Amino acid sequence: MTRSARKRLLVSGALVLAVGGLGSAAHHWNLFSTAQARSTDFLFKSRAAEPARSTVIVGIDHRTYRDLLPKHGAMSYWPRTLFTHAIDHLRRAGARVIVFDIFFDAPKPEDPAVAAAMKRAGNVIMPVEAQDPGSLDAGPGVAQEFHVFFRPTDTVAPAAAAEGLVNVTTDPDTIVRSVPLLLRAGNEDLPALALAAVARYIRRPAVLDAPPGETVVYGAGRAVPIMRHGSMLINFLGPPSSPDAGGPFTIISFVDVLENSFDTTLVRDKIVLIGMTISGLDELSVPTSATTRMWGVEVLGNAIETILDERYLVPVSPAVTDGLIFLLAMLATLLGWSRRPFLAAGGIAALYGAYFLVAGALFDAGMVLNLIFPPSAILLAFAATLVYRVVFEQAEQRTIRNVMARYLSPSVSQWVLRDTDRLSLGGQTRNMTVFFCDLRGFTTFAQTLDPQVLVTLLNEYMTAMTEIVFRHDGVLDKYIGDNIMAFWNAPMDQPDHARRACETALDMIDTLREIQADWERRGIPKLNMGIGVNTGPMVVGNMGSRNRLAYTVMGDTVNVASRLEGLSKQYGTRVVIGEAVKDAAGGAFVYRFLDVVAVKGRSLPLSVYEIVGRAGQLAPAVTKRLELYQQGIALYRTRRWAEAAALFREVLADAKDDGPSALYLGRSSEFLVNPPPDAWDGVYVAQSK
Repeated sequence: MTRSARKRLLVSGALVLAVGGLGSAAHHWNLFSTAQARSTDFLFKSRAAEPARSTVIVGIDHRTYRDLLPKHGAMSYWPRTLFTHAIDHLRRAGARVIVFDIFFDAPKPEDPAVAAAMKRAGNVIMPVEAQDPGSLDAGPGVAQEFHVFFRPTDTVAPAAAAEGLVNVTTDPDTIVRSVPLLLRAGNEDLPALALAAVARYIRRPAVLDAPPGETVVYGAGRAVPIMRHGSMLINFLGPPSSPDAGGPFTIISFVDVLENSFDTTLVRDKIVLIGMTISGLDELSVPTSATTRMWGVEVLGNAIETILDERYLVPVSPAVTDGLIFLLAMLATLLGWSRRPFLAAGGIAALYGAYFLVAGALFDAGMVLNLIFPPSAILLAFAATLVYRVVFEQAEQRTIRNVMARYLSPSVSQWVLRDTDRLSLGGQTRNMTVFFCDLRGFTTFAQTLDPQVLVTLLNEYMTAMTEIVFRHDGVLDKYIGDNIMAFWNAPMDQPDHARRACETALDMIDTLREIQADWERRGIPKLNMGIGVNTGPMVVGNMGSRNRLAYTVMGDTVNVASRLEGLSKQYGTRVVIGEAVKDAAGGAFVYRFLDVVAVKGRSLPLSVYEIVGRAGQLAPAVTKRLELYQQGIALYRTRRWAEAAALFREVLADAKDDGPSALYLGRSSEFLVNPPPDAWDGVYVAQSK
């Protein structure tokens, strides 16, 4: 075995032990218990629904409420003789067990009649609710201790053939997945209503057969497995049932039972549950549905079917889960050493798929695999192996990339790394947006600074502004003193390149305010910035010599952008853009017309604008000033100098530092004294760069 192979073997063993130990510890500490419960919900939804074999629901539904409302009023006023008739009709139809999921909590005059009907049937089970909870794990098999059992009225309760608890267990995510089989109040232990119903159905003399154990409750002739805290997982038959859409349970309207107009074969020799089936009443979230909720009476039916057919769900032992964690971590680690990434990724996907297929098959057989920690061990071990390889085996390549990143922007670096042939000389013409940013007055101020202080300040400024360029996926072309040049829409396509450049400009202005505040605290004068942005055709590519390349842009559009940056100081604003930028960026921003300018070195004039801010984010006062300014511009360009000057003064009265208004006030005042020639077309000819 080579030294490299031995090293990989040792590293693999260490990774398996680390990942396996971490997963096992998290499993035994019961971390992510809610995630585990939710992952098991997936197994319910992945299998077909099954019909209930022994349970039927008689639902007090909307139709029942609608039909009984005219005669009896709201449900709380219904006479209990209605339930007397229902019991009698179900008894004659041959129902083997009648289970109420409705409380007769306050005495009524009809209670003796209800009790008589229950005695005639001899098979009615009444609900009990444990209230005022106390300690958990009150004893072996006892899920929890309560202070009181709430029972039906003293007249009705003795007439029942049995009684049982209707309490269910709600997990932290508010989903009902289990039912406690045994609860305690004082010195009395009571079984769940589902267990009592099954015992009565199979004609057992008593519900409980023997004292419960830590992991099992003996009742209804069965050894029912329980989880921690004494609850039994409910093996739901399918999603919630409804009279219209169907489902696992047959639902008969209560009013049909009252009128004796139902199909008696549906209840013959069955457990009949009587409960609410009105939307919004007694509904619970269950694992088999993410969008609808299940009536409490149907949850009870699922618990009964689970016990009656012994369709128990039992999580595998902790030892099995630990073994799976280590085994899958080992397999994933071996795949992580593969030299073919696609083969390794396919192997991991296959491992995941196989585990979940086995989990589904075992779930149908009643065994619940942990779907959090073993699958997580696959991903974690594979990722840890890859990280090791990247950190230690690819150090040289990483160093090359880091060096490249010092000279190229991240976007260009990745572009080059994907295809090193792109480092060759050459270029192409593309429609792009180019950006120039200059720190005004910095050159003069720099002459008064110590060189170390100068470098520190410039680095702070450049770092902050460059991060903004990269944040909007721009390419940093170069630094020219304190000037930053960047561009968009190369090397990769960026259809919104003009918008990205405008966002960069606004973000830079916001960041400069923060830098200015910090500099002011350090005694550094307030320095402002000027930005020029232009959109149009330009040549982009690797330019230079065969030994030294620069990925840059050239052309008239680039030159104009540089001139626009220079104009920003003259117009007293921070951002000056060409009309093509405004057209390309669209309605994402608010613009202000500045002028029609013939920049130096270019004979054709162009309209230039200022970006005022993002659309929908301007204060009403700013919007009002822009309207006055625009009216003033219209008057100025139609030679109505006095009226224009009045509007510009009004703007400046509210915003003394508004550069464009101050500029046009000066021009208007000058033209009042010395009007331009009749051929004047409003074009301003810039004399400087």
